[in-house]
Amino acid sequence: MFEILDKDLAGRIGKLYTKTGIIETPALFPVINPQKQTVTLEEIKSIGFRQIITNSYLIKKNFGDLCTEVGVHNLLQWDLPIMTDSGAYQLMEYGEVEVDPDEILKYQIDIGTDIGVILDVPTRANTDREIVFLEVEETLRRARRALLLREEYDPEHRTLLVGPVQGGEHVDIVAYSAKKLSEMDFEIYAIGSVTLHLEQYNFEKIVDMIMAAKLNLPLGKPVHLFGAGHPLIMPIAVALGIDMFDSASYILYARDDRIMLPDRTLRIEDVKIEYIPCCCPVCSKYSVKELKEMSKDERERLIAIHNLHILKREIEEIKQRIKEGTLWEYLQEKSAADARLRRAFIRIVKLRKILEKLTPTTRGDIHGIDITCILDIARPHIVQHTRKLVNRYVPPHKEILLILPDPEEKPYNRSIMFIKVVNVLKNLNMLNRVHICFLSDIFGIVPHEISDIYPLAQYEDARYLKCVRNIGKTLTLTYLKSKISNYKIIIAMLPKNELEELRRMLRSLKVNVKFIGFTLYGPDDKVSIDSICSMVLPHVFSALLREPYEAA
Repeated sequence: MFEILDKDLAGRIGKLYTKTGIIETPALFPVINPQKQTVTLEEIKSIGFRQIITNSYLIKKNFGDLCTEVGVHNLLQWDLPIMTDSGAYQLMEYGEVEVDPDEILKYQIDIGTDIGVILDVPTRANTDREIVFLEVEETLRRARRALLLREEYDPEHRTLLVGPVQGGEHVDIVAYSAKKLSEMDFEIYAIGSVTLHLEQYNFEKIVDMIMAAKLNLPLGKPVHLFGAGHPLIMPIAVALGIDMFDSASYILYARDDRIMLPDRTLRIEDVKIEYIPCCCPVCSKYSVKELKEMSKDERERLIAIHNLHILKREIEEIKQRIKEGTLWEYLQEKSAADARLRRAFIRIVKLRKILEKLTPTTRGDIHGIDITCILDIARPHIVQHTRKLVNRYVPPHKEILLILPDPEEKPYNRSIMFIKVVNVLKNLNMLNRVHICFLSDIFGIVPHEISDIYPLAQYEDARYLKCVRNIGKTLTLTYLKSKISNYKIIIAMLPKNELEELRRMLRSLKVNVKFIGFTLYGPDDKVSIDSICSMVLPHVFSALLREPYEAA
């Protein structure tokens, strides 16, 4: 069973129940070599990992029936959940394995693994499309057969089974594979063949692969991303709906003296200060000079421990961000440090309508959002607001649209400006004819009656940055296109630049509506509330009562 506890974007914190224990997701499974452990399992546990993954093919090849007799937990001396791969990695690397899919499935169940992976056919790089499709069909055939055999081998379903999605760079085949797998009742689904793209820092392709799979997999099931345990890709993957990772990167990097950091990877010779910029036990105890002077084996072990600490810290940071509702901000922070990651983030922006489908509309606790750059227009909550405004919102039956500048106070319908304007309209007997809206730099036209709903009243913006001020222009035009037929007269009282921009929008729409525009100034070019209420509004509406006209 998979229980979802919290969400942000498509990321979620959850509990995966296995026969040996509960795995809290997002979770990273350190890859364990069953024959040689550079970092002991006790050390891995002490860092905070409560789950590991090992290779059932290698266990069968080297331990055979011994592991069947004692069980994989006793063999490894690990009393927490264990996931086992089936030899697909060896199949990808060497082209064949000395075991058949039925045999390795039964072996995983017999040794008592908590999570078992069927023996799929991974997609190799630079493989012809036709071959990839045939390999995916073979994986699907094996998946169907595995579920049938499981009823014989494990009728109580004590071992959770993983259905791997394949297709590699052929995103449409990935989508096909995921759709077909979704028709089969696996407890966990996985996306394979991303390792090469990760090694090449092709994060955009990984985004496309995850999106293609997630849109076609059951939303209530956990999804594993094979071989992607690196701090750069993990936040993006979680934001797109990945729940679990595995990786041997911590030890593979250590063998090359490569040191993981939250935003980059360094070789030890590239560290120019006395200590590695990290506070883990290894970096707190040993200087760079001391690490360099150690034997190769000891340095490898210590760097591997450091890398595990970095990976664990990244998982915990992601969980905290989901709890806070600031996962989007974290993606921005991470991608700002790496151009290749930034391209992946921009790819998410371009796919914002898809991300919106995977993002919860509401959550138990409301967090304000910070809008700091033009990319924030793609935030799912802004996309959701725009869609609802266009498709669901119906303006009141009032012939006059009054557009005012957005006040600094939020929500707008509790601001001093709004209260004074309402009082003036009441005194002029015009309140039942006028629909009051505000022009926001971020959300475009905001009707007063919905200006207190999320996220219209729960955001902060860098309003003096031009790129941020431009965000609302598209949304303003969207509102006018869909709602302008409700009005006969539009009155706008705005600073000069905003007024001219609105005028150009209305002309481009070529609609039959009267437009009255007034340029307003105040101290430091701020709009004067008193001038609106004491002079402009009475003048405008007195004129309207006589004869509507266009003014500037």
